[in-house]
Amino acid sequence: MGVDSAGNDLRVPQQVDMLEQQFKATLDPLLSAPGGQFHAAQLNDDTLVLDAVHARWRILQGVSPDAFEAVTPDGQRGTVLVVEGDGSRRHPYPPFTDLEWWVLEDWPEDSWTDLTQAVDRKPLFPPELRPDQHVFQPESPRDPPATRPASVGGWVVFLIAFSVLAVLTAFGTHALLWSLAGGWQLLWALPGVFFLAVGAFGLGRMLLSLQSMPASSSLVPALNHLNVDCADHLTIGRPFEVTVQASRLGESPLPSTVWARVMRYTAKDDHSRPLAYAEGSPEVQGLNVTYCLTVHSTRRHAVDLLGDAAPSLWALELTDGSETYYRVLLNAPPLLVPLRQLYWPDKPTQISALLSGGEHELILKAYNGEAASSGLARHGGALYDDDLTEAETRAVFTVSIHEVVTAAWKSGWIDTLLRTGSPEGNGALRLVLEENEYRVRDVERFWQQVLYASPDARKSLEAFLVRQSWAQWLDGTDGLLAKRTRPDLEDHPQAH
Repeated sequence: MGVDSAGNDLRVPQQVDMLEQQFKATLDPLLSAPGGQFHAAQLNDDTLVLDAVHARWRILQGVSPDAFEAVTPDGQRGTVLVVEGDGSRRHPYPPFTDLEWWVLEDWPEDSWTDLTQAVDRKPLFPPELRPDQHVFQPESPRDPPATRPASVGGWVVFLIAFSVLAVLTAFGTHALLWSLAGGWQLLWALPGVFFLAVGAFGLGRMLLSLQSMPASSSLVPALNHLNVDCADHLTIGRPFEVTVQASRLGESPLPSTVWARVMRYTAKDDHSRPLAYAEGSPEVQGLNVTYCLTVHSTRRHAVDLLGDAAPSLWALELTDGSETYYRVLLNAPPLLVPLRQLYWPDKPTQISALLSGGEHELILKAYNGEAASSGLARHGGALYDDDLTEAETRAVFTVSIHEVVTAAWKSGWIDTLLRTGSPEGNGALRLVLEENEYRVRDVERFWQQVLYASPDARKSLEAFLVRQSWAQWLDGTDGLLAKRTRPDLEDHPQAH
């Protein structure tokens, strides 16, 4: 139970209800830490953390809540929130984990927001465009200047090289002075001239590099008078044609591509939501330049955006990767209508496709006709995996995970698997017989992990099949996965 700024007692459900009203979102499922003080839930693409004792909250951007633990991997104890996100920047080496551990008691007081404080919602307007609508192109300098050091290591190398060149210059100068005495000392003249020339030239180049202009100044306008021609609305799953016309400026090289994207802006999001990207190459007619682009928005990616009922603005934008310089507002796309299935495979056909790695081909047949194959070229009428929502993919498979396991066991599929290895399409999972135990291994290039081990071949087969990528589409997967998980096995991968 927490207390708000007015001194009123607030139970956890009341606090959650207040947050849902503020953010206009459902905080479900809600993870709760032992003791009941801290709670966490998914909020769009972020994690919202609630401190129910002090009636306050905080948002971790770009991550999803995973679990609460009592200790971090490095031994810190407390209420530890484990979140999952893109960890490639933080953990670039094996085991390539994308998990983070946060000790909530260590967060500073000023990082929390009081529950009764109004949420600072962004207005329902896209960010401002770049002041000029030129398309910029890097200018190709005749003689690329040396650039100044950009890091501490670069400055160390710079100073060492500078010192060596200074020594060479000094030695060359002294050698020439020695040669002025005449006689045999005239022999110093030739090496003196050489070392003085090398040192002086090198020092001059390095001093000039300190005065070189930054790279950003070499950008010059290449196109002007932009005009974008496209429809005022798009349909998810169908090509959206865009034509960009512009006038060429001067003799600057033309940009090799122009980037376009479809964006969705909402009042409650901390950032915009991209739906699709496209790029086009130039077609030149005199001073006029045309870029033709086709934006293909997939239904699988769009279902999450369209499922949010928050007020929103849709726009087609031209961008150079960091800034938007042209925008056309679009009408909101219509809601997705479930696709009609053309082919209904029977259960034996489904089981055969799943065990042979042909699940994606079966999905193509279901929505393109029985004659379709994985070699089907993409064209206006063809449907592919990314054109299907998760629900439409699940609809193809009426068989349960238990029926797949039973069929595989009766056919002796496990013997073939142990003899030949995992069939194509089953990823990095391996089922092996080691030390009188059947083990399910997750094998990658640098590490491997034992996910399940048992002397019972049938149980190990279940553990192997329930971890296949297609198992998420079948009934009974969650329950079987819970039964075939060994918490006593090592959680962390081992290098090999």
